[in-house]
Amino acid sequence: MTILLCPDSFKDCLSAIDVTQALLNGIKSIKSDSKVMLFPMADGGEGTSDILNYHLSGRWQQCAVHDPLQRIIDSRYLLLNDRNTAIIELAKASGLELLKSTERNPLHTTTLGTGELIRDALDNNITEIILTIGGSATVDGGTGIAAALGFRFIDKNGKEFTPVGGTLQNVSRIDTTNLHPSFNKIKWVIASDVKNVLNGPEGAAAVYGPQKGADENAVTILAQGLEHLSNCIEADTGFAADNHTGTGAAGGAALFLMAYGNASLQSGFDIIDELTRFQSAVASASLVITGEGKLDSQTQYGKVVSSISHHTRKMKVPLIVVCGATRDDPETIAKNLEIHQLYIIRNRAKNDEDSMKNAHQYLEEIGTEIAQKFFSG
Repeated sequence: MTILLCPDSFKDCLSAIDVTQALLNGIKSIKSDSKVMLFPMADGGEGTSDILNYHLSGRWQQCAVHDPLQRIIDSRYLLLNDRNTAIIELAKASGLELLKSTERNPLHTTTLGTGELIRDALDNNITEIILTIGGSATVDGGTGIAAALGFRFIDKNGKEFTPVGGTLQNVSRIDTTNLHPSFNKIKWVIASDVKNVLNGPEGAAAVYGPQKGADENAVTILAQGLEHLSNCIEADTGFAADNHTGTGAAGGAALFLMAYGNASLQSGFDIIDELTRFQSAVASASLVITGEGKLDSQTQYGKVVSSISHHTRKMKVPLIVVCGATRDDPETIAKNLEIHQLYIIRNRAKNDEDSMKNAHQYLEEIGTEIAQKFFSG
């Protein structure tokens, strides 16, 4: 009998690896010789490169880059040992978590640092880049990434500048004569489950701007800037951003890679699934335990729990889910995802603070309870 532990992270609380370890501690306290496969997971957002390094033992490449407010920070990306591929996580250079709450304003932030990570990878003769774009602090239409790769932005006075979210409308011309020599030679893959297009009421500014600190006026400025930028790109390349799902992800971060580099947009979970051969692990399990910080109606759309549920249903393996809290009716969620049992930390904690502060302890308790039921049955 084999248990597969494959949770996502509990955002702002515990990493996927920490959640896995806590559940393992609980299970082993009941049956120390139990066979447990440790398989922490991610969906292409924050922590994805750490999860891939856990499974694939890659090599970290250190790099000094600019953060969203153009301050120098130390960052890194992952090189996979068995293939000429770099895993670059936008959140490690241009992420919202790099900023204090008072610093969050997408009118002023840039993806330049992510572009610098990409440029470093190109300088190291990488032939494939998988860019994960969850957790961004930006709505700059990917202009920062583009600038780092040699795109030049010219204003109406003929002066070159690097746009941020609030200055996209100043772009008069996009010059591509100095692109990095490897830009069009490599395979670009964007890991994202976001389907929003760039512009409109469901676009990057309207939907994601407020999440990154934009007020109503800022959202208007961002929306006008993105529309102007996409018109410039369409005039230059014929690429109509709003005809392509996902162009609004991370404030349009992948826009230039899609328009000029023919980048493909793929599910973050599916990429990890393929690279780690996760399906094989599910097939060999007697019980699968996964989880994430919050379960809600969006969980069934491309997140780790729903993607794992798809596999367990197909392979007829019982699924247990552990979460910090639920925003919607637990019974409905369990029914929709065919969850055998759902454990909710908030239901046993004193309050929200307790559930966050002592999540590791509660997860160990849940692991113990699962093991008692599983091995007694």
